[in-house]
Amino acid sequence: MKIKIIVASIALLGVTSSAFAQGYLGAGVAGAHMTVPGLNTTVSGFAVTGSGDKTNDTGFKLFGGYNFTPNWGVELAYIDFGNSYSMQTNIAGTPVGISGAKASGWNLAGVGTLPLSKEFSIFGKLGWAWNHSDGGTAIDGVTGTRVTVGTYSRSYGMAGVGANFIFTKNWAARLEYEDFGRVTSDDVWGTGSSGAVKATAWSLSAKYSF
Repeated sequence: MKIKIIVASIALLGVTSSAFAQGYLGAGVAGAHMTVPGLNTTVSGFAVTGSGDKTNDTGFKLFGGYNFTPNWGVELAYIDFGNSYSMQTNIAGTPVGISGAKASGWNLAGVGTLPLSKEFSIFGKLGWAWNHSDGGTAIDGVTGTRVTVGTYSRSYGMAGVGANFIFTKNWAARLEYEDFGRVTSDDVWGTGSSGAVKATAWSLSAKYSF
């Protein structure tokens, strides 16, 4: 009898999960921020300083996912962080501007959702990001010399939190904040161990469930 009850319970759980399971697609606008490590050191006897100049930009986000139950799902997303980031360096009194830096990334995450009402829910996500950055162009402020800055590909853990508001059976709006970790090497200034640029973003998206 106990075995029959267990089998029946498992079957019922499978039917319930199958009945609920739903996929979704979404797109939205992202307000991204790059955290640039400060620099104040001496290299080969020369004073070197550096900081972020323009570290905010507008990008976009595309995502798709699958909810297995009302509380658990998985999501794959692509985010473009924009392409207008810049940094300023001063090497022995000579200013060097780095402009046109851009970044983007893919991420895969598990999503946990807590419904607070029929229309409103909050969620958290935890996963892994595959980030790519293009360093742009470095311009010597005195000679005008232009040098292409290197590109980086970096994988790192990511996390996010957000809220979801359902308007109709299929459509919802979603607001979220995500931390994507590092998008460059751990020595972005090239002085040995100057640190990495890190990316975070707010996004507001439309979500379609099917």
